Amino acid sequence: MAARHAAVHLDFGTGDGAFALRRARSEPSTLVIGVDASAEGLREPSRRAAGKPARGGLGNAMFGVLPLERAPGELIGLVDSLTVLLPWGSLLRAVALPEAEGWRGCAGCASRGVAADRIRLRSRRSAGSASAARIAGGGRAAALVQAYARAGFTVTARATSREEVGSLPTTWAKKLAYSNSEREFVALTGVAR
Repeated sequence: MAARHAAVHLDFGTGDGAFALRRARSEPSTLVIGVDASAEGLREPSRRAAGKPARGGLGNAMFGVLPLERAPGELIGLVDSLTVLLPWGSLLRAVALPEAEGWRGCAGCASRGVAADRIRLRSRRSAGSASAARIAGGGRAAALVQAYARAGFTVTARATSREEVGSLPTTWAKKLAYSNSEREFVALTGVAR
């Protein structure tokens, strides 16, 4: 008989799965699902989660390939909470602008009232890209709050320090926070209406 979980958490764009594994370990009654567009990074966390509990295996963690373009896929309406930590590419555009079509795919995994409990966005000012330019700027937090409201989410947005980003339990966070590139980070927290 499969274990029942009090909640389902989705880490979208999970990368190497470090955050998902840590969350599963700290919340044993929550099923934590890490998805990413690339299967390569998911092999090791999948192996670790599938191990025997005495060797660090976690029966409440699972990983799968789910590019944003195919979301929500089989996860439609199943998720209680969602994290998107330091996205890039199409996922960054979807959550940073937010790009309606892409964000709908990500948010489509969520049940009504889902908590988007942590979204960390990054921008590189020197990159000169349209995404970076639209993330940066004094009015960006207010613009994000309004854009998410139009998408059916009530969010708060605030600037985040490199130190706070560096403390996130992900490999990617350490690389971004301590690189020499000039970056700005924005944290969003919210809930679907």
